[in-house]
Amino acid sequence: MLEKTPIAIQKILKDDVKTAVFTSLELINAKQLMRDNMTVLLKPNLLQPAPPERAITTHPMIVRAVIQWVRQFNPTKIYVCDSSGGFNFGESNTERAMKESGLKAVCEEEGDLVECLPFEKTERRIYKVENPLEVEEFPSSVLLHDVDLIINLPKIKTHGQTTMTCCIKNMFGTILRTNKARTHAKYPSLNRFTSALTDIYSVSKPQLAVVDGYYCMEGNGPSAGKPVKLDIVLAGYDGVAIDSTVCKIIGVNSGNVKYLAFAEKKGLGTTNQDEIEIRGESIDNIKRKFKIPATIKPVSAWLPRAFADYLARRVFKATITFDNDKCRLCSTCWSNCPVNAISPPKEIKKGNVPIWDMKKCITCYCCAELCPYSAVDARIHLVRNVIFSWFGLMLFGALIVIAAAIVIPILLT
Repeated sequence: MLEKTPIAIQKILKDDVKTAVFTSLELINAKQLMRDNMTVLLKPNLLQPAPPERAITTHPMIVRAVIQWVRQFNPTKIYVCDSSGGFNFGESNTERAMKESGLKAVCEEEGDLVECLPFEKTERRIYKVENPLEVEEFPSSVLLHDVDLIINLPKIKTHGQTTMTCCIKNMFGTILRTNKARTHAKYPSLNRFTSALTDIYSVSKPQLAVVDGYYCMEGNGPSAGKPVKLDIVLAGYDGVAIDSTVCKIIGVNSGNVKYLAFAEKKGLGTTNQDEIEIRGESIDNIKRKFKIPATIKPVSAWLPRAFADYLARRVFKATITFDNDKCRLCSTCWSNCPVNAISPPKEIKKGNVPIWDMKKCITCYCCAELCPYSAVDARIHLVRNVIFSWFGLMLFGALIVIAAAIVIPILLT
């Protein structure tokens, strides 16, 4: 008889988050994963800068409890990392999200062992996806490879594109900054996008998940919905099984959460309730039907594959530029570019700048973030990219033809 995958569900009583987290991890015997001197990565949901009461980000009390649980096992380092949406230098959106969500303060209070760090501030590595459904490779943080244990800390929220976001969708945060927009553009249909989510999750496939069901979100999630105080914590090893269980808890048809079928097909977990053992609270005792987003799913548009690939490659492509007054030609950018898209100028002298190869560039932003002199800028010029693409030129040509068809008959009368 096959052993069932365990999922623990615990109520949070009188806001005692720590007890609920520790009990849920005890119920699944999570300590079997731990040993001395481990490096551990915690991956919360830091979609955007927002205070905890808005229920957009993983609650800081959940993160604190997991940090304190991990600390029992004498780790060498605990990283708390994510990459939020948006793009800017200086203080990134991720850094702002870490501050406004309360995660930065929690990490600082827990001591030097814990580091709250945006993925975009770490060294890069290119990850190959085994048996890809859509995504063959992508750049992300080297931490996904280097740490001993990844603990997924998703939040239960409804989602205007994927119906629900929890374990699988949370690992989309390992895609850096504006590469998220490029991923949406390249995989515009719901099936292609959720297949891409599955591929991205498969690279890290966190060994453990602790789900924030303390303050959740219903309605127009993942950021504009209504907070719901569900007061539960879930813990388990199988993110697919956990997500399918969350569907039952919040009254969502798991068939509408497309990535679950793709993830199960890819062998990343199970949605079969006969293969899942619920420990602690029963689903019937804690379930609450959530309101589902009423918005049109923008990601579900169908586009020809070649056209979608072109949009992602051209329209959502960042342009890398160098400030010739600031650049010292120190070699940091071309030495650290993982795909050799930057090379030194033919002559190393003041006023010259490195050479950028747009075709090779994978927009991992190593150059901009590692430059010690802030001499590198990376921006997506959407309007300019559209205008100077073949699509923009064709559109401009069509407008000229239409205008001519209207004006010429008038002039001839």
